[in-house]
Amino acid sequence: MFDDLFNVISQQMGRFSDTVRDEFGQSIVSDVFEPLLQDISGLQQTGELFEIRAAEIDQLIGELQLIGRMGHE
Repeated sequence: MFDDLFNVISQQMGRFSDTVRDEFGQSIVSDVFEPLLQDISGLQQTGELFEIRAAEIDQLIGELQLIGRMGHE
């Protein structure tokens, strides 16, 4: 999800940058597009860490359930 968003914003920034001819336009690139891409990148990293942690938690839950079943036998 964030990869697609990052790609779309990057493309839009590229298109906009190609038309920039003044300092104001350049400020939009540096003050709007670049921070937005940094935020999306941070969300990508957070999402990846979330997926890793969720998989670890699922694995632990599975192990605990197995231990619980073994204890009831």
